[in-house]
Amino acid sequence: MNRDHTTEFAGLRVVAFPLDPEAPLPAAAETGEPVAWRLDCDVRWGAQFGYTLPELFELFLRRVDPSRIEAIVFGVWSTEMDSGGHPVEVLSAAADRLPGLRKVFIADVGSEDIEVSWIANLPITPLLESFPRLEELWVRGGQENRDVPMVGRVKHGALRTLVLQSGSLPAETIRAIAACDFPELERLEIYFGDEDYGGTGSVDDVTGLLAGERFPKLRYLGLKNAITQDEIATAVAHAPIVGQLQTLDLSLGTLSDDGAAALLAGQPLTHLRKLDLHHHFLSREMDDRLRQALPDVEIDLSWRIADEDRYVAVAE
Repeated sequence: MNRDHTTEFAGLRVVAFPLDPEAPLPAAAETGEPVAWRLDCDVRWGAQFGYTLPELFELFLRRVDPSRIEAIVFGVWSTEMDSGGHPVEVLSAAADRLPGLRKVFIADVGSEDIEVSWIANLPITPLLESFPRLEELWVRGGQENRDVPMVGRVKHGALRTLVLQSGSLPAETIRAIAACDFPELERLEIYFGDEDYGGTGSVDDVTGLLAGERFPKLRYLGLKNAITQDEIATAVAHAPIVGQLQTLDLSLGTLSDDGAAALLAGQPLTHLRKLDLHHHFLSREMDDRLRQALPDVEIDLSWRIADEDRYVAVAE
């Protein structure tokens, strides 16, 4: 992760809300252009205004018409990036003022802001409960309380995209996601992480998910950034859920020739539009085998790593 913050989120241009209360608002506030508003206290870089997130959020809702807010991207909210004034808290408290909010990204920060493993998130269950029409939710970072899953076993009838970007996702959270009731979910990305940073998940924790009964509309499945990427690939090779997918994403982890061979030996993958394997430890010979076996599938084999010591892309 670097400090290059996202410039587009959920198909919308990201526009920064100014910290200076006297500064003019971006034109989107007047024109009504649908945008994703970025809120960043910027406290790690000596911002002169020194807002807490609750203070900044209140200023935001006073200056921008809340009824026209569709998407929010949160950057840095506190010096320690802990639970103090966490985005889940401020959003949940203001749910009745944000009738049009559909898309949220929590912790769009890079390593120059703070390392991903240092971000301590609260459970997102209250957010899902407060916004029953939320469609897209991205969360970056770990958990403040590792004994409480980041998401409870909840039902949400509108969520289409859920992305958890972490180098330290506990097994309990992965199991809880697989047990949720998200009938409209189309895209799911789970970053497993490294056990040295608390990423304790394994292929056993997605067994229920791979059975293909939980998310009938799922088309994009990312089981990625895993130390055990070969084991995950082996399980995926025979998983019923694969038949309904358009994109299978096993990127950012430690995939080797063993895992790729298991994929090729399993069920046909010719129906896929894309197979994403970037950041991998495959031989060039295996690259060729994959492309020959799946000539009509877009395969991302970028970011080849020759190092014998395997590691995930997102850990610290």
